[in-house]
Amino acid sequence: MPHGFFTAEQWKRPRGRKTSQWVPILHLDAYQSLSKAITALENRGQPGLYRVMQTQRCIWAQKEGGKLRLHGSHASSPAGLARLAEIFGREGGRRPVEQARQERARAKANRARR
Repeated sequence: MPHGFFTAEQWKRPRGRKTSQWVPILHLDAYQSLSKAITALENRGQPGLYRVMQTQRCIWAQKEGGKLRLHGSHASSPAGLARLAEIFGREGGRRPVEQARQERARAKANRARR
């Protein structure tokens, strides 16, 4: 069962607007589950169209050319986050872009040989 930060959103047409949009209505912390998020919607007792979003993003922010650059990626598992934190520390906060390109090229070449 998925666990993590959840945001429940409702499809609404805000007052004074012509277009509908997803509006956040409920946030649940990291100790919640998808079942609990759905139960929380049920307990609200309000009809509507809802979606439950699970946030599992990791943002690597660094200065480049005097500007803050954000690089997002999925935080697929605690082990993946730990590996990313290890790389961040090892590289002094600088993304190892060239190394990542080389690794992707090797992986692509290995797949092509199969």
